[in-house]
Amino acid sequence: MAKFVNFGYVAAVARLNAATLASMASSPPPPSKVRLAVKGLENDSTLNWETWPGGHVAGYEVLWRSTQSAEWEHAKAVENATQITLPVSKDNVIFAVRTVDREGHRSLPVVPLPEK
Repeated sequence: MAKFVNFGYVAAVARLNAATLASMASSPPPPSKVRLAVKGLENDSTLNWETWPGGHVAGYEVLWRSTQSAEWEHAKAVENATQITLPVSKDNVIFAVRTVDREGHRSLPVVPLPEK
């Protein structure tokens, strides 16, 4: 029934959805084939990924968080590389990689698959 609808709230949700879609449309594509090396027993973590052609990529961000956290706690900028080794144990965190374009837009993060 229309008398129970808060039209101001519905309009605010529609504006938020439009802003979210506009932000996602202007973001670069995420990196592909993101992998986390798991073959060794080292405490460091090595991630690698493939870049997208087109030249719009300014760099990448490697994100990580505690396995108990719901939000990304750390970010490391990576420019002109598709691999990084961090002094962080892969046993205690969840990693992701996202693309950053020249205007500062960020892609959705991609969680790596194990690479043996």
